[in-house]
Amino acid sequence: MAKYNLNKIVEDAQKLYSKTPSKLNNIGLGSKLRGMEDSDFLIMPEWWQKGTNTKGLPFGKIVMIAGDSDSGKTSCAIAAMKAAQEQEVAVLYVETEGKTTTQDLKSWGVDDTQIMLVQESIAERAFEAMFTLWDEFFKAYPKGRLLVVFDSLGNVVSMRDSEIDLTTANQKPGGKGQINRLGLNKLVAKRDENDVAVLMINYTYDNIGSPGKTNAGGKAVNFFSCLTYQTSRKAWLEKTVKNQKIRIGAKVQWRLFKNHIDKSNPGPKNIELDITAEGIKLAGIE
Repeated sequence: MAKYNLNKIVEDAQKLYSKTPSKLNNIGLGSKLRGMEDSDFLIMPEWWQKGTNTKGLPFGKIVMIAGDSDSGKTSCAIAAMKAAQEQEVAVLYVETEGKTTTQDLKSWGVDDTQIMLVQESIAERAFEAMFTLWDEFFKAYPKGRLLVVFDSLGNVVSMRDSEIDLTTANQKPGGKGQINRLGLNKLVAKRDENDVAVLMINYTYDNIGSPGKTNAGGKAVNFFSCLTYQTSRKAWLEKTVKNQKIRIGAKVQWRLFKNHIDKSNPGPKNIELDITAEGIKLAGIE
């Protein structure tokens, strides 16, 4: 096998990028390849680590939680925000459904004054505002660490869809899918540049005529996500107070859809979680 002085070539290339760290860090020899370490993650609580067989949310990558309503998606998002604040990671929260309240954050121990918020259901506006806050954060804190939570991708509508003439709607392609794809492409580029952790909350819908569910948002979000779980509610959690049953939470199941963080040991196929006002607990592993 031919032996080239590739180290010299790499060193010369690195000199060209000496003033551009984001590009410089992407150049090296094959010996640079390594597994992920704790510092590469926003560390999540024990229930996440045992259930997913990962340390948490990796910086520079996208994790997606997709599923039905009341299946623990937003609870997971708030738990991630709490973990971020405990580790001095800034949080940018894009909330598209208008259902999360300040009290929801406070009840889980999240400091709402330390959350950058975008509350918008129009896709174009949501992405534009998100990227504006993103850029302003890194202008102020070039070496800062950031968690972006998008809750949820499947709920947004396109500005084009909101203005379209319904009599001709079936003659033109939908705008939401195009905007989501463009927004995701830009998100991935900026994610790599700034090494941002992204938690994408999404919806699923039933496959007509075949088993399983499809994640909303198109193929791009599936492709770009390194870790994906599909969630569903199995039962409500209840307790009896004065001979009356009161709902206190939900028992949900997360099914592993994709794990490219550790392909050789992706973790359990299914995990069960009990979600209440007190937090999230791992109830079972399959």
